[in-house]
Amino acid sequence: MRWPEVIQAIKRQQGEEVDFEALDWSEKCEILRSNPVTTMRMFDKRVEALFRDLLFSPAQPLGEIIDYFYRVEFQHRGSPHIHMLLWIREKVEVDVDDDQTVCDFVDRYISAQLPDPEKQPELHKKVAELQKHSKNHTKTCFKSVNTGCRFGFPKPPATRTMIVRQDEDSNTENAKAKLRPLLNLLKEPEAASLTIEQILSRCNLTMNEYEQCLQDINKKTALILKRDPKDCWINNYNPDLLEAWNSNLDVSLILNAYSCIEYLCKYITKKESGLSEYLKTVIDNSAKNTVNECDEMRAVMQAYSKKREISAQECVTRVCGLKMKKCSRSVVFVPTDDNPVKMSRPMSYLESTTHDSCNIWMTSLSDKYKCRPETPEYEEMSLADFAALCRLVSGPNEGKDVLPLLNQLGFVQRRKNDKPAIIRYYHCSQEKDPEQYYGRLLRLYLPHRSEQELKPQGFQTYQSFYNSGFVRLPCSDHSESVKRVVKRNKDKYEKNSEDIESALEEFEQNRDVVIDEWCNLAPESEVVRLQCDENLPERHSDDENEQENVPDYSRQSDAVTEIRAVREQPAVDPAVVRVMYQNLNQKQACVFYAIRDWCIQRVCGLNPDPFFLYVNGGAGTGKSHLIKCIHSEASKILSRLPANAEEADISNPTVLLTSFTGTAAFSISGSTLHSLLKLPRSLKPPIQGLGNQLDEVRSELINAEIIVIDEISMVSKPLFAYVDARLKQIKGTQRPFGGMSVLAVGDFYQLPPVRQSKPLCVYDPEQIDLWQEHFQMITLTKIMRQKDDVAFAEMLNRIRVKEKTDELSQCNRDLLSQAVTAPEECPTEVLHIYATNKNVESHNTDTLKKLHSNIIIINADDFQKDKRTGRMVRRDKPFTGGRNDLPDTLNVAEGARVMLTRNLDTLNGLVNGAFGILIKLVRSENDGQIIKLGLRMDNRQPMRHNRSSNAASDDLVYIERSEKSLKFKGAVRRQFPVKLAFACTIHKTQGLTTQTAVVSMKNIFEPGMAYVALS
Repeated sequence: MRWPEVIQAIKRQQGEEVDFEALDWSEKCEILRSNPVTTMRMFDKRVEALFRDLLFSPAQPLGEIIDYFYRVEFQHRGSPHIHMLLWIREKVEVDVDDDQTVCDFVDRYISAQLPDPEKQPELHKKVAELQKHSKNHTKTCFKSVNTGCRFGFPKPPATRTMIVRQDEDSNTENAKAKLRPLLNLLKEPEAASLTIEQILSRCNLTMNEYEQCLQDINKKTALILKRDPKDCWINNYNPDLLEAWNSNLDVSLILNAYSCIEYLCKYITKKESGLSEYLKTVIDNSAKNTVNECDEMRAVMQAYSKKREISAQECVTRVCGLKMKKCSRSVVFVPTDDNPVKMSRPMSYLESTTHDSCNIWMTSLSDKYKCRPETPEYEEMSLADFAALCRLVSGPNEGKDVLPLLNQLGFVQRRKNDKPAIIRYYHCSQEKDPEQYYGRLLRLYLPHRSEQELKPQGFQTYQSFYNSGFVRLPCSDHSESVKRVVKRNKDKYEKNSEDIESALEEFEQNRDVVIDEWCNLAPESEVVRLQCDENLPERHSDDENEQENVPDYSRQSDAVTEIRAVREQPAVDPAVVRVMYQNLNQKQACVFYAIRDWCIQRVCGLNPDPFFLYVNGGAGTGKSHLIKCIHSEASKILSRLPANAEEADISNPTVLLTSFTGTAAFSISGSTLHSLLKLPRSLKPPIQGLGNQLDEVRSELINAEIIVIDEISMVSKPLFAYVDARLKQIKGTQRPFGGMSVLAVGDFYQLPPVRQSKPLCVYDPEQIDLWQEHFQMITLTKIMRQKDDVAFAEMLNRIRVKEKTDELSQCNRDLLSQAVTAPEECPTEVLHIYATNKNVESHNTDTLKKLHSNIIIINADDFQKDKRTGRMVRRDKPFTGGRNDLPDTLNVAEGARVMLTRNLDTLNGLVNGAFGILIKLVRSENDGQIIKLGLRMDNRQPMRHNRSSNAASDDLVYIERSEKSLKFKGAVRRQFPVKLAFACTIHKTQGLTTQTAVVSMKNIFEPGMAYVALS
């Protein structure tokens, strides 16, 4: 997106010239998507130029590079980026060289400072746009509730680069307490204008005390870069590299073996274990079902083709043979097993041999090593030396010093100008398989010409020969112990082996848990990776592998719990769609065809101005029906836009269906505004940007042309302003709502926004007013839903516009009085609707006791940090008091009516306000604690494709405990997001349709409540 030459090259191929600066984000995306071949070839050429013209140039911006390795990765099915390791000739080592030498080295090549905007305006702009961590953070920044940003932002300021180490006698908690005011101050906007001395003065710290605190809070050796307070959000970079590459960089010095091993295992040589495990499952299932080989291969083929989606860029890279990895050295695999895998000779050769011929195998590297030339130079070579220092060539004319192998197995040549190759071999454990381990050592590092020399007569095992054997090398006049010969050769190839073994062992032990080494090494790359991993399907562990119920809590108080923001719309039968269109009344049809005409103009390239329509109407006037018709027709037409015609993808919709509440969103097969646009819970200004999530949201909404907002009456002015700002950010333009068309649907006579906010239609000089300026209203008046009871529908519309001081007409009184029933005569099993939570709770408690005797009390699991150990421990009793969606105590019973109190999965209707019946309590086999609730939801049809595999019945959905940070210090609550639902408040019923209900009109305290309850 920042490389003009790529965009311009593609447009020139298409015979056009473009102004790169005049293009917005979506237009650049469209151009790149139009030609992935040129995009990837340009990327490949840029990488080549980076090495040729910069890294290996006399300027040496990162020092003299002696070795390198890089791998191209395509994160989240998107564009490429590079993971790279560099080895520099100017070698510095922490704890070997003095600290000042290491710090001087770091200062030469790595910076974390914001350049002067007057002296270096271009570099300042790039650093601010590319290297600055989002001050608002993202949910990936927090791995537990009571910790700060896992990537360490804001970074501590420092007057100099320094290395810090923790002293065993240091008081970590005391140091953290002293630094806490300073870290809080760094998060304030004013910190950027202060000096380090001013900040320390405000926090009552001297420079010596501050530096000592930095020493004390680090658990291991760490590097603190020179930073002013204004630089505390800047990530490490190299100025020359950033100027040339013009994209985000993470440049760090690797301080220890563990960081290097993790980088290699998790990023550079990362395997796709998920696909392998999935294919293994498919094969195992086929074996259990005893299908034939043909069907089994068909199942594997389909699984392989559908399990992993790859981007167009990755397809191009593979098909065109572009480099996905590159290394400065050759890599040779050396087989070290007793019975290694062998390759047979070609079929054409085998057909020409006799049946008793034994020469059926291709010669391996080990075979050719045993037939190496009998010169002094080659005689004392170990197999590792032969693989690393020699190359096999096809003939004697391949160059100088080519020698023939014995038994006419080919020719060999010493590597003269090339660096020694890297040898790879199978790694086995000395403890688990000592015989294989010592056999590997002997094959690699003991010179030999036959297998018998590795285990001579008199030795039963490789280990015994290694420990007590002696050999006399061909060019030596005395015998040496096998162990000494092996160690001498091994030291050439396995340097720092103990540190590497320890780091590998630690990595394997922690493979499935969050590790912070890489977060510290390359924070911005890890931000991208973690956000992409969030979009992968969740993988559940088996029940027998369940761990102690004290997790590393996610910061869910600020996170969206829905599985996915954009919902895939269910397929609709064309015949059903035609009937839907035919049932539109005159005013509905006017709106429908106006939007249809706009879509046609948009597809024809006429570029009509965006529309801003408000469809108003009382209950039963067909607003939801109109939304479904418009969505179906507009999506079909807009899919023909040039950008979408060739790659219409249901995951990139053109029409967005949204609502404020999860219940309303589910009823129209849409998403909540908060989940779709990644809106924060707090809407206080200033408006927060998306930060590191911007590209992810843009990729999902790139084709969106229309946004539909249902239940508009519940959207407050601050939220509406946030929607406008977010769409501008996503679409990369300052046009209202990012240039998208908006269809608002609802009824302002219904319930207003929560927390005493004013509706959008009420002018407020203190709030941004986007409503009066842009929106045109269309009112639906014809009753569509209550056609069989016109009198009741007309009465509802009269109540809808009635003032509080107006007398109720006699006809309305007569109609309502027909439904008046004494409370004790109302059926218990019917939903009761009240105005206040107090009435609801009282009715729920009484009804539970009346209908159920097997009442179960479920206490919340409240956790608090132990001051002595710093670990989260469970309290004996939960905190009491306060009102939230996770209560301290739940009184339930099997068969009781319940309601969800959180949006768990809008995709499948598990939304705040969804009703169901508690059917089953699932307890842990270890301690008998209730770990899941089995619910039969009232709206069962959509749930059939997303149920727990351990469900005893096809219509059960299993709910686990949710998490929430409490206002108490460091406290976290885990509780089931449900509550009794024999009754509910009027606010919960907006958008709800039920056959029967008992409505209490007592304690009405807000406009629209009576109307919503009755409708």
